[in-house]
Parts: sequence; C-alpha cells; structure tokens
Amino acid sequence: MSAIDRRTFIGLLTGAAAFCLAGRTGAFGVSEDPTPFNVLVIGDSLIWGQGLPEKDKTYNHIANWIRNDILGGVRIVDVKVKAHSGATIKLDPEEAESLNSAKIDPAIEYKGEVNIGFPSIWQQVNRASSEYGSAGADLILLTAGITDITVEGVLDPFGREAELKDEIATYCGERVAELLGHIGSSNPKATIVVIGYYPIISKQSRASRVFNGWLESRETASFLKPIYNNVITRTLFFSRIRKKVIKRSKVWLEDSNYHLQKAVETHNEAVGSSRAIFVASPLTEENAVEAPNTKLFRMKKNGDIEDPLFSERTSDCATVLNDLNSKAKLKYRPSRCAMAAVGHPDPNGAAAYAEAIKAALKPLFAQK
Repeated sequence: MSAIDRRTFIGLLTGAAAFCLAGRTGAFGVSEDPTPFNVLVIGDSLIWGQGLPEKDKTYNHIANWIRNDILGGVRIVDVKVKAHSGATIKLDPEEAESLNSAKIDPAIEYKGEVNIGFPSIWQQVNRASSEYGSAGADLILLTAGITDITVEGVLDPFGREAELKDEIATYCGERVAELLGHIGSSNPKATIVVIGYYPIISKQSRASRVFNGWLESRETASFLKPIYNNVITRTLFFSRIRKKVIKRSKVWLEDSNYHLQKAVETHNEAVGSSRAIFVASPLTEENAVEAPNTKLFRMKKNGDIEDPLFSERTSDCATVLNDLNSKAKLKYRPSRCAMAAVGHPDPNGAAAYAEAIKAALKPLFAQK
C-alpha cells in the first residue's frame, strides 16, 4: 500500500489538528523507526473476547490489520492485553475491604476468562502505564460500563426503568468520562477507541432458548426444566417477563450508546482535540441472544456453552473462585463464571466488531 507519512500519521492518530501542516519526512514504520506500535486492550469481557481463541479476538484482527495493511509488515505491532472478564471500572469498596483483610493484592492478574471484578479497569491502566513508561500506547481499545451495572441488573424484569437509566448515565457517562481522563494522562499520544455494546435480547430471540438459559443460570435441576419450560408456562409466565426484558435491553442499548458517545465528547473537549472516538456496535437485534441470525455464543440444551474454551474455563473458575471465596469470604459462583461466554460475540460477531473499528480508524491513517 502507499507509504504513510510518519508525522501526519501520528498527528491524525492522536487527533492533532495539524494534519494538513505535517511535513512528509519519510514513511511511517520503515526501518529508521524501529520502535513498536503499541496497542493496549483494556476493559471487560467484550474487548477481552470471552470464549474466543486468540486468533478470533477483535483486538487480534485489529492488530493484524495495522501490522499488515497499515504498516506494511515493516514495524512491530505490540499488543498488551489487560482486559479480562468481569472487570469493573473501579473496585467495589466492599470487595476491596475483603481482599485487603485476606491480604490479597487487588491488582493480581488471573486468567482472562475468569469472571471477577479485579483488576479493575482503572488498575489495568495503572499496570500498563508502569510497563510502558512515559510514552504510553499508540492505540487503546476500551469497553467499560456494563459490569458495574451487571447484565442481571440490566435485564432485571422487576427493576425500575428510571433506576436503570440513572445507572447507565452514571457508569457509561460520568465514570467512563473520568476513566478517559485517567487513560489520557498516562497515554499522551494515544487514540482511545471506546466500543459500544450490542442488543442483548430482542423480539427475535427464541423464547424457549432464552428461558432455558435463565433456568440454567438459576441452577435448575435438569428434570425440572420440561415442567417449567413448556408452551403453557412460557405463555402464562415468561411471555410477560420477556417483554420487560426486551424493553430494558433496548433502553440499555440506546442509553449506553448515548452516554458513551457523550463521555467521548466530554473528554475531547477537556483535552482540546479528538483524542477519543466512539464506535457503536455493528450487531443488531437480528444478532441478539438466541435470535436465528445471532452472532453470539449460545447455550446448549444441557447447559454447556458452545464456545471452545468452556471446559478450560469451568476448571479455572472453580480453582480461582473457590480459593478467593475461602480466603476473602467472597461470594463468587464458579458455575456462573463457567457460563460467562453465553451471549458474548462468537467469531462472526468479533469479526464484525473488528470491521466497524477499522472503518472508524481508516480516516485517521494518512495515505498518499
């Protein structure tokens, strides 16, 4: 592909307004600039890529694209992954107290598939900063917000919509804006890509499959499922709950998009340049949980999850969480952790996310 001017590229990538003024002093990424292009991945299970092998993760698609298509394979692209399943923006105070009492470091890193709140995203930024030094990353991929509310909280059919909207405004708006300031202060040249969430459940989600998943999440005995999950019970009981859940899922999608975008705008106004960009999810209601054209991992009828990491994750969740529960008197559920990949983007969903991020980044790369 055409050579990329180094100064122009960096100017665009950091949102500098001097794009047209940058002088063309040589191709970006050629041998005279041997420093790696640093990609930092922080956040929760969405950008971590729950249930996906490395080759299928969204951030891996992005790194390969930058390495091969943007930099022409002549410069190292270094990917540092701090994101993990369950990460909250900041550590819950009660959990922090429990960990402190048990003398467990809340910055300790477990396997990314294990669904726990720590290291928090704030801590992920700190750890990366200590490893990068003053230079920081060139590109940051971030997802944040839903774990502070929890999926259960978003979809709670008995919850008040006004309370949900307030929580979304707090975590996806105020807390993410604060987080962006923290990220930017230790990564002065980075473009920060804030990635949006997708519709969880829609009208196209199959009621019987969704209800089965709900029963599994409550650890319902297998022999009871046919009694609970049949046409009569779904019509009399679950249909009303399903409508409320679908409505809350729509509120989540619309409000989280609005507030994440607002957080990006707030950050850019504060720093005086377009340092951050928001990329909305490419997944639609047609791709929601248990929809015919879903791009999310499904639950099998026996309660297993169809992702390739299910067995390994089940074992890791039991080992880590039983130990934490014993030492710190926490209440993590290994069985729920094992199920964590259900409803997360499958390889097709992750690839769709990668294409959306590429499309947003392309204008930031100057080409002759």
